[in-house]
Amino acid sequence: MFDAHCHIGTPCDQALVCTSSTFEFALLPSYPHRAYGILEPHEEDVEALEAMLAQDPDALVGEIGLDARWSGSPPSLFPKLLEVAIHHTRPFVLHVVRRHEEVLRVINDMHVQVPFIVHGFTSSREVALRYIRLGGTISLGPASRMTRHYADLLDLPFLLESDMPLGEDSQRVLDRLYRDVASDMGIEKNVLEEVVDGRRTVFTP
Repeated sequence: MFDAHCHIGTPCDQALVCTSSTFEFALLPSYPHRAYGILEPHEEDVEALEAMLAQDPDALVGEIGLDARWSGSPPSLFPKLLEVAIHHTRPFVLHVVRRHEEVLRVINDMHVQVPFIVHGFTSSREVALRYIRLGGTISLGPASRMTRHYADLLDLPFLLESDMPLGEDSQRVLDRLYRDVASDMGIEKNVLEEVVDGRRTVFTP
């Protein structure tokens, strides 16, 4: 099982570990699959991200994005972080909460040519398809199964995630998620594992 979005915990080679602030950057090099990200960024964080990617040629960018619950972070900084990912040709991980229209517009306007993940996806099939047409892949977590749109997403290309600190607890949550999603699709868990593993290699070799 591959965890498409988790956070700093016990190192594992079957997970993409993402950060949400520059304070976590120094911890990332010990993880085989890693992404440097900043939520609610400040101006100086853009330079910090640029510096880390220059030092770490195998890392991704993430999580970055927009969240309707944020009040202190200027929306103009999201495109700047996206520019850094584009400049370094790095796939990126999106965090989006009730700001899909704005994020989709920015990605379209910037003519993004690198693949990206929309993590913890809970929106509609229509929104998912718009991201997919722009080069994205949705990632489903436990909360995704609780939404009214969930069943409409299962024939789309998706990844699966725990969105937890990496460790025994995240592995238990991920195992249950794989079992539940496989059951919902009417396939065996090992079949789903193979399918998802094939998709994740776009982002992690």
